[in-house]
Amino acid sequence: MVYMFYRINLQYLPSVRLADSVVIEPPYVHRRRKADEYIVYLIKKGVMYLEENGETVTLQPGDMYVLDPRYIHVGVKASWCEYFYVHFRHPDMEPLEEETEKGLQKLLLENRQASVQSDIFSYEKCEGQSLYLPKSYHIHDYSSLVKVTELLNEAMERNITQLENYKILLACKVLEAFVEISRSCVTEETVAYVEKQPRSYRNVQELLNYLNREYAADITGQSLEKEFGGNFDYMNRTFKKVTGQTIFKYLNRVRINHAKALILNSPLKMSRIGESVGFPDEYYFSRVFKKYTGKSPTEYAREGMNGRKNGK
Repeated sequence: MVYMFYRINLQYLPSVRLADSVVIEPPYVHRRRKADEYIVYLIKKGVMYLEENGETVTLQPGDMYVLDPRYIHVGVKASWCEYFYVHFRHPDMEPLEEETEKGLQKLLLENRQASVQSDIFSYEKCEGQSLYLPKSYHIHDYSSLVKVTELLNEAMERNITQLENYKILLACKVLEAFVEISRSCVTEETVAYVEKQPRSYRNVQELLNYLNREYAADITGQSLEKEFGGNFDYMNRTFKKVTGQTIFKYLNRVRINHAKALILNSPLKMSRIGESVGFPDEYYFSRVFKKYTGKSPTEYAREGMNGRKNGK
């Protein structure tokens, strides 16, 4: 079995020709065609019966499906159906085929981990990013389905108003809907993969989420043992094996990144900034900050202010 996703280069927006919703009813059946664009369907109500490249597809509420311009598709049975449709092109969108479910899940998990561990205050994640959009997916999570529906409704409104730059805003809303679909699907796939791994591996994923969320708390080896019910030295070795860095090195990097944002964008004193990101001792905060950035907090603030004054 081949597990099918599309890899979309996010440096480019999709060129969206149509984004709308429609109701079809018997005796209407989709005509046979080979489109020169991608078409995404999201079923709201009813059922749709299609055939693409010789494969029969039945779509029900909550199902999304990507029709590929490489293949002929046709309706095979009349039915009542209400659905969203998006017709678009993209300059760098390609099929990604994995021969095994495990191979696909591993790829998606590595991509998720790279995102979770990235520096949110750098331009690192602004370039060279890819979106993994499933060819066929049922949105199980109700909140995700509601969000995707809202985004597609907003996309439709952009097309109706036709004010200046409406196609750009339309593309942004469609892309945001794709991101939500992708995240929902990737979460399901990575959870399935992680659940098959040893408990120690799953603990690392939980620990990463905990550190990103609770970085400002008083976190110690003892508190982590209590929180996760294990030996800290063993947790630390496993964490380093999976992420390439120790628990406290990762935690300090998260804290320093948040401190950078506060230094440049808040009126707080350095001592208060240190406290708010998990360093109650101002002098220790300064030492750690310099270790990770090469500058003291005061030097970093001065350079940041000079940059803004110079329009940088």
